[in-house]
Amino acid sequence: MAVAALLFLALITTALRSSEEQTGARKTGRTSLKDNKLMQRAGASDAVQELHPETTFIDDFQVARASSKAFTWKRMGAFTFAIFLGLAVALFADTHLFAIKRNVSGLASAEACRTVCRASPQGLCDDAHLSFQKKFCTTTGERCSNSANGSQPMSRASCSFSEIPEAWKVDFVLISAVMGIYLIVEGVSAELILFGLSCIYGFLGIITGEEAWAGIASGSVIGLALLFPIASAIEETGVLDTAIGMMLGSPQSFYVAFFRMLVPVAFLSAFLSNTAIVTMMIPLIVSWSRTLGVHPGKLLMPLSFAAQLGGSCTLIGSSHCLVARDSVDKSLYTLTFFDLSYAGTILSLATFGVMALCLPFLSSSASPVPSVSADDADAVQVEKENLYTISFFIRPGGGYVGMDPELASLQLKRLPGVKDIQASGEFSGQLEENACLSCIVEDEGVVSLRQMRGLRMTNEAQLRALGMEREKRHLYEAILSSNSRIAGAPFEFDAMRHAMGCCPIAIKGKEGMPQAGDILLLEADERYVGGTLWEEEFSITKMVPNSSPRRIGGVHDRVRCILVCSGMAVLIVSVTFELVSLSIGAGMFVLFLVLSNAYTMDSVYKTIKVPVLLTIAGAGGLSLALQATGIAKFAATKMTQIAIPLGTLGVRTAVYLLATFLSLFMNNSATVAIIGPMLATIADSTCAVGDTQCQENSVKALTHVMVFAAGTCLMSPLGYQTNLMVMQDGGYTFGDFTKYGSLIQAFHMVACVGVVFLFVDILNL
Repeated sequence: MAVAALLFLALITTALRSSEEQTGARKTGRTSLKDNKLMQRAGASDAVQELHPETTFIDDFQVARASSKAFTWKRMGAFTFAIFLGLAVALFADTHLFAIKRNVSGLASAEACRTVCRASPQGLCDDAHLSFQKKFCTTTGERCSNSANGSQPMSRASCSFSEIPEAWKVDFVLISAVMGIYLIVEGVSAELILFGLSCIYGFLGIITGEEAWAGIASGSVIGLALLFPIASAIEETGVLDTAIGMMLGSPQSFYVAFFRMLVPVAFLSAFLSNTAIVTMMIPLIVSWSRTLGVHPGKLLMPLSFAAQLGGSCTLIGSSHCLVARDSVDKSLYTLTFFDLSYAGTILSLATFGVMALCLPFLSSSASPVPSVSADDADAVQVEKENLYTISFFIRPGGGYVGMDPELASLQLKRLPGVKDIQASGEFSGQLEENACLSCIVEDEGVVSLRQMRGLRMTNEAQLRALGMEREKRHLYEAILSSNSRIAGAPFEFDAMRHAMGCCPIAIKGKEGMPQAGDILLLEADERYVGGTLWEEEFSITKMVPNSSPRRIGGVHDRVRCILVCSGMAVLIVSVTFELVSLSIGAGMFVLFLVLSNAYTMDSVYKTIKVPVLLTIAGAGGLSLALQATGIAKFAATKMTQIAIPLGTLGVRTAVYLLATFLSLFMNNSATVAIIGPMLATIADSTCAVGDTQCQENSVKALTHVMVFAAGTCLMSPLGYQTNLMVMQDGGYTFGDFTKYGSLIQAFHMVACVGVVFLFVDILNL
């Protein structure tokens, strides 16, 4: 009952926390700042964040209850099921099913081993559960036997016995794990749930304090954290844009184009962030699909699938591969850099073929290309007073040279914050080099258009004059004060650059000379913003998020590109040949980037994804708790008993189905961290006692199956972040993923088990 009460309190707290937005959105009787006429007149309605009064816990509780979202039938049903499951285990389950093995070293005899076992209150010390072995080995430890001889002078003793975990620990971990996984499925942050559970387990003594924090200290987690800034530095060089543009080319056949997209995406995803690759590829594929005369939906879902397949081909392709190396018993198998590459490459190519054959099942997404209606155009004109008008040139040699103006306009208007695009001048049906595009945009639209390699701003020369430290420059919206010396006269670019470290780009809602009260869009050095002169000229300033200019195009940028790409190649070679560990090698590479001014420490901090790291670290604590209470062994044993009649391939298929099922609802790294510790137990049940080679081979095969299954979630947009990223541009529904992805997932399962059998069992690769 104490466990139930504690978890019920946790449920209430989580429910109230998830209802925080509804709490802040309730009616307070005040006029919103966005509806305040005075603030609108001052042009500050978008620059001020609405504040909410302080509330008590009772107020939050009442609002959460009234919102009807804190306590739903789903949540109460899941909670009831978790409690029922815990009670059923406590009342009816045989406690011996959860017995775990404990190994003790340094004992000289069987009697000493039995004495240690009896000292444990939960120890099982009968002959069926206690084992003592003494072997004699050579000084190098390579050859051992049960009897001593002259060439084997060293003795090694091993003592192992079974322990039954305390019943309350089993119940608590089981109930909390079920509720935690359910809350993650419902959308509560995975890092909060998993890391919180890990800390609670450490506090209650279910795992040790060192084990609770072991995930953060893991070399794989540290290596993953350092890979984030490395991937960002490579993306920042722009070399990927150029490489992908060359790989895509201009094919005449759709199916040729289809495979020319899949192969480079999978290859790049094997070494770089899948999310970064898909983010960069979406606008390119949207434009490319229109030149091919097909709907983007025919290419974007396969784009996401290809990134997932490629991410499982190397150790650094995706975070779940690094987690697999840490969660699997290293005494039986340690995943190396290219272990997954042989099977992963064949599996990816085979799956590409099935993806092409199943394309007709994507027909529901192949709707006509949306067009801009007259009403939309009128709406843009009405809203123009709250937008910026900015001109961009077509960059020579860029992807927009030779494109139809209407097609270019349709593509660019899909970018966030871009409202309208008009080509200035006369064209013979195609855009020419240095052609001018007049763009009506929000502040976010300026950021989006500046990311397009084929465009450049008309005042690019003035912006470059602001200096080389582009990571310290951002876009700002600033309101001219009543006594501003800038008002009433044309912009003096040199004076503004020297005095305030900024360059004007546009005036909101108008063109011409600025006046007091106008909102200016500026690019400025953050070190000047807020200074005395700046405060005299501007009354309110707001920074546009993620608006630093791209670091490409200059001589220094080319040198930096060479340094970053060469360093990445050296890192891959060094880790592959085990000259250095991933964490140390990545750390040295990041240090090199910072010292060579190729990257800054501020950028390193910004690119490290803390939620991902906490999720992985927390999942490790949950896995250790599942092992310490015997739940992992119990689940693995039961799953193996069900699958064992089907043989080795049946067991591997069961692992695939389990990993795929969990990945549909939760982070794939968390899935691997939960399943990984079970693999040694599963392997034991499929091999003879003492057959070490069979156990090692079985764990290796099961690890590969688990990684491929957890990293390839095709049946749901919730299973992988790249699936969600392509939904809007592809026009997909949830059912589209189910219809198209389920067929490919079924083939992937069969091919995965077969390919792993070929490369691990037969070819021993």
